[in-house]
Amino acid sequence: MEVNYEGIVSSIKVAPDRRNNVYTILSTKAINAKSRLLLELGDVVLVKSIEDDVIESVETKGKTSKEDYEKRIAHLVRSLQMKQNIEGIKEEDSGKAYGRAFADMSNDIQEACETFARAYISGAPVIVRFHHDGDGSSGAVSLYRALSKIDENIMIGRRGISWVMHRGVEYDPESFYADCLEMKNFESMESPLVLIIDFGTAPGSEHSISESSKKFKLLMLDHHPMYKGFPKEKTSKYINPWEYGSDTNFNAGLLASLFAESLCRVHTQDMRTASMISDFSSYADRKDKAGMHDAVILDYLTNVAGRPESGIAKLTPSYIDSVLKNKERADEIFYTASSTMNEMLDLGVRSVKSYRCGKSITAFVLEFGLIPKNDLGYPLPGRYSSRLQERLEEINGMNTITVLHYGSYVTIRMSKEISGAVGILKIIDRLVKESEYVESGGGHNEAASIKVKNGQPKKVVDLLLIELGAKL
Repeated sequence: MEVNYEGIVSSIKVAPDRRNNVYTILSTKAINAKSRLLLELGDVVLVKSIEDDVIESVETKGKTSKEDYEKRIAHLVRSLQMKQNIEGIKEEDSGKAYGRAFADMSNDIQEACETFARAYISGAPVIVRFHHDGDGSSGAVSLYRALSKIDENIMIGRRGISWVMHRGVEYDPESFYADCLEMKNFESMESPLVLIIDFGTAPGSEHSISESSKKFKLLMLDHHPMYKGFPKEKTSKYINPWEYGSDTNFNAGLLASLFAESLCRVHTQDMRTASMISDFSSYADRKDKAGMHDAVILDYLTNVAGRPESGIAKLTPSYIDSVLKNKERADEIFYTASSTMNEMLDLGVRSVKSYRCGKSITAFVLEFGLIPKNDLGYPLPGRYSSRLQERLEEINGMNTITVLHYGSYVTIRMSKEISGAVGILKIIDRLVKESEYVESGGGHNEAASIKVKNGQPKKVVDLLLIELGAKL
């Protein structure tokens, strides 16, 4: 294909054989391609011919200036019209439960989008880590859709980034060093970038967050309550609805979907709905059949991915999106997941032990290991405890607490109506300080977990029940 693009080499993905280097060249569009001629970062080049993502003919014309580079990257970022996108969302969603909070965070959203867009368009290494549940994965799918549209509109050659489904609630040192290692394969005008969706607000993230400022830009979209001393100032941008007058119900999948639409206007309403249902947000419309369908599929895929029997070695948002668009495949997964979950919930309801906590609250306790699971290990205990809580509320009313223990963990779910009075996060904090069996813990007022020391989950459950006022 004969072309005539003058531009700047803004990034190089370096290959062991440098003839396979992938270059990003900023012109009126961002070109991503290999080159027959070896190029260097900052080269001003004239691209004359591209065939099958290989630049066949190119002429170098010297080195760029800082001013010229800034002019080109700023032009491409402006072409996404983020300010107009955000104003459109604010107008459309003004009457929704989260509308006021989104309006309050919109300036920070725009700054985060601009930071992300500069890295993405320039070809700098970008890693997106999303939590392994329906909430985190729905946000990743929304972002994938936005980036796909950017690829179509202002790029030649597909831009690749790294998607990581992250297990756990901490941005731990192992993940941090893995990200740093991947970034060593790049030379770029812009700083590398890591975007975290739906996790990270935890003490175990502090080392990685502190070290990140020396290595790359870190953006975090989370909705878990922020504890005193959390080093948000060491991130490039930390956005959490709690800081804008909202709470956990403004969940991370919704937040990431709004971030994606601010970056580039695409359809994410289905992922917004699914994320709220999956995360049991009070904003969720649980009568939305399509949303329930998608939420079950997201939960199932993020649960079984990585197991050899699943056939899914690495779960990416592009794969998730392809499944959701394939009605036959999506319906098959929905049926498998729903029937398995319902069988386990029936067993769970028959197996729980109940404890009266004061005059009106009932705590139900279950050892998760006693419930048989399918060959793929579905469902995981966190998702199961949320669904079991929902089932027990149907039976017992909105004065219910579910306590599930397994291995080195105890998970707690409780009805929203009693969560404020119970104050589970304060109870967990007290147990962390005073009990020899509790290592750490945290979460939301309605959904929390405890990590147990010395393999004594039953002792921790007993301590928890005493704190809740139960008579053992």
